[in-house]
Amino acid sequence: MDARLRRAITWSKGHDPSVMYAAEVDGVRWTIRLGEFPDESLYTLSIDGTEVLSLDDWPPAWTRPG
Repeated sequence: MDARLRRAITWSKGHDPSVMYAAEVDGVRWTIRLGEFPDESLYTLSIDGTEVLSLDDWPPAWTRPG
């Protein structure tokens, strides 16, 4: 499993229609966008504006806003 998925991250709601969630990790902006499921993965993680990982299941170590 990718180490980024095991990190404890608390996400906030995004402030842009293309960003579902956002977090700052080690001073770098991480964002999650919702994919065009089923043609794409459900979520796509971008780090500092670059898409780095696609996933269908929310990692247990990550906390979504209530």
